[in-house]
Amino acid sequence: MTPDAYVRSAWTPPHIDSTTAPVLIASAAPMESFDPATGELVATIAVSTIADVDRAVDSAHEALRTTSWRNNGALRARVLNRWAVRLRENIDYFAELITREQGKTVGEARGEILGSIGQVEYNAGLARALYGRAIALNEGVHGVVLREPVGVVAAITPWNYPFNLTIRAVAPALAAGNAVVVKPASLTPAIVTKALDLLHEDPDLPQGILSVVVGPGGTVGDRLVRSDGIDMIAFTGDSTTGIGVMKTAADSLKKVSLELGGKSPNIVFADADLDKALAGTVNAAFTAAGQICTAGSRLVVERSIHDEFMDRLAAKVRAMRVGEGLDPATEMGPLVSAGQKKTVMDYIAIGRADGTIVVGGDSLDKAPYTNGHFIAPTIVTDLPDTSRVITEEIFGPVLAVQTFGDEDEAVAIANGTQFGLACGLWTTNLNRAWRVGRAVESGTIWINTYHHFYGEAEVGGFKRSGVGRQQAGEGILEFTETKHLNFDSNPNLW
Repeated sequence: MTPDAYVRSAWTPPHIDSTTAPVLIASAAPMESFDPATGELVATIAVSTIADVDRAVDSAHEALRTTSWRNNGALRARVLNRWAVRLRENIDYFAELITREQGKTVGEARGEILGSIGQVEYNAGLARALYGRAIALNEGVHGVVLREPVGVVAAITPWNYPFNLTIRAVAPALAAGNAVVVKPASLTPAIVTKALDLLHEDPDLPQGILSVVVGPGGTVGDRLVRSDGIDMIAFTGDSTTGIGVMKTAADSLKKVSLELGGKSPNIVFADADLDKALAGTVNAAFTAAGQICTAGSRLVVERSIHDEFMDRLAAKVRAMRVGEGLDPATEMGPLVSAGQKKTVMDYIAIGRADGTIVVGGDSLDKAPYTNGHFIAPTIVTDLPDTSRVITEEIFGPVLAVQTFGDEDEAVAIANGTQFGLACGLWTTNLNRAWRVGRAVESGTIWINTYHHFYGEAEVGGFKRSGVGRQQAGEGILEFTETKHLNFDSNPNLW
């Protein structure tokens, strides 16, 4: 588990403000972001004031009022496609910046970037395909139904996949003809600002259509949510905060799109390809150190194969190489912050009290982990169904194990939480895959795979896992309103 000595490359922390990154509207003293693996400074970035937030919102409205952006799909497509090209030209830089600022492995970071570029390219195509419909309503009467942009969108994005989850909101919102004000998480502001500044510099993007504001959620984020100038809020984050956003938005009937928390089951039937299911279980539970809303944090395994599967899984997890993400040999990086590490260790303590720790459970504090926020990947068994380790989102490398005897029990266990974001299903029986896939209350069901996302397919949650859908056709429609134009050419009203 312990990595060999790894020599880091030199890094000069950038200072990001409105002069070095014009997409940023910020005038207050800067904040700092730090590498969660080493504690080293990653970047300094200017912080936005309330007045800066208001200025960003006002500029967005002015841009929509005075330019052709909202009505020119071809323009929007060109701008987005050129952004995709520039992102692809800078993959190495952004992968390193993600790893330094967020902590995930550089391989995971590259995957995040490539998936994000695909999102930009896909939405660039959709920008020219927001078709309405025409209806013959009566003699001399017809209707035209259009999809129009909502207006000014506030995109409030998280720290776990800062690049992807920002772009997943920004790309369709812009493709639909909106203006966007982005508020990135305070733990990962540099990667978001740098990525969006590449778009902001496009000469055909109207000034004011895109901006970034940086600062605490309780001030900067709250101002956006409450602003009368914001027409829609796209929020990705934990369920408690998301529910608060929705309640506040209700005061002014703002449109909302919410992707929230998860406690996703990963169901392994006895007839599964166990080698593939083992690899999928490790991926589901420990990608990004478990700091992903779709994490397969509950392993639901058929009793007849439980012992064999767990023995093999425990051996795989014990052998995982934990270290800093820039080391290409690292399989799991650190937690994003000291606060997140404490939260996860508190859940591990609950797991130890309620059940049995079979792998991990340790805070990694000695060299080479001294300055980082590392936890050993952890597996917990023998938990009661009421344990908080079973029912609550942990957002860390902790896998809870449950067992079942038949399909009905597997479905009941899978649906036994307040969440419904994702599910993994491992079986070679197509009929079973169909039955169980239809019965599980989740927005995404992966069958014989896990954590594969495609721009062409929607994602989103059931129950407390969210409102609305992201990606694909439904994803861009979230950022539109429907308008009916009714034409009557008859000489008389009636």
